[in-house]
Amino acid sequence: MEKFSELTEKIKILKQAHEILQSEYKLTEFHKKKEASSKELVPPSPGDKEIYKLLVAIQQLDFYIKKLQDEQFKILKENE
Repeated sequence: MEKFSELTEKIKILKQAHEILQSEYKLTEFHKKKEASSKELVPPSPGDKEIYKLLVAIQQLDFYIKKLQDEQFKILKENE
């Protein structure tokens, strides 16, 4: 179960990073425009490159959180 605890700690850290990046994203003008007109496309602006990097980082964190959770599930199944 030591491996399970390690995975839990890693997931916790990744989720904290996710929350930080998500809160940074919510402060951006891009997010505010997107929220104001959710049905319409938001026209790109020169500063959007950094926003897209932020969104990609958030997606990567989601991917690795899911991957680690899958590993935890596998460990739980093995220990039944």
